[in-house]
Amino acid sequence: MKINKVNSVINVLTEAGKAIIDVYESNDFDEQLKSDNTSVTRADKASSKIINAGLAKIFPEFPVLDEETNFPEYAVRKSWESYFLVDPLDGTKEFIKRNGEFCINIGLINKTTPVTGWIYEPLKQKGWFCSKGEGIFEFDSKGSFSEMKKPGIYAGKIRVATSRSFFKPREAELIEKMKRTFELEILHCGSSKKQIEIIKGNADMYLKAGPCSEWDTAPGQLMVEEFGGVVFRQDTFETMAYNKPILINPYFVMLNERLNTPEFVEFMKQIIQE
Repeated sequence: MKINKVNSVINVLTEAGKAIIDVYESNDFDEQLKSDNTSVTRADKASSKIINAGLAKIFPEFPVLDEETNFPEYAVRKSWESYFLVDPLDGTKEFIKRNGEFCINIGLINKTTPVTGWIYEPLKQKGWFCSKGEGIFEFDSKGSFSEMKKPGIYAGKIRVATSRSFFKPREAELIEKMKRTFELEILHCGSSKKQIEIIKGNADMYLKAGPCSEWDTAPGQLMVEEFGGVVFRQDTFETMAYNKPILINPYFVMLNERLNTPEFVEFMKQIIQE
């Protein structure tokens, strides 16, 4: 992807991030419940509006599938060759709790696979960009753009990232099974920060056995895979794919390069099937 377009998206992310922080620092979130019983705030809506307008201007050839907009039925989108998948505020629960653990996710999907992605942290005004096969780059709102180095292989306890607001019994069950064989350290954090902790070398895996949608994981999956990791479904053990008829992710396991070995993958499959 041309660097001028990458930078244009970063500018859009910076603008959307400012709109989110304006709401975050106010006393009026205008929180509402959607039909799926998840929360939406005026920050989600403001960010969505900015991102959709920006992407339409930079990439008029690609449709956008955004969590906060009305998107086409599968009969229409199944024929899309490439499209943008957007979560304008990933971690709305964390935003409402004011714990700072929220991001913006943008993924460019080719058929069923993420090929380009951005994750941006509005509070820190920094983010990460990846184009498949071309490395991961860290950027900030002031124009800094530098390639990340793949972290070295950590040899200590297995560090498991799990959701802060959506930690589920099945996840706890799998963790207890893992403890029979390995020493673990549990890291609870919100939004795509779990994937970021993996690519930064601070976590080894992310277990998910609860509600999660495609826009929550697309750019993060791309980045974890870019640094030698893998993301597979817990039901079929296939690589997690996108643009499904129902936009809910199956339960999945995300592993970094350290754990992406035939032996550990087989171990996970066995405890999942028990």
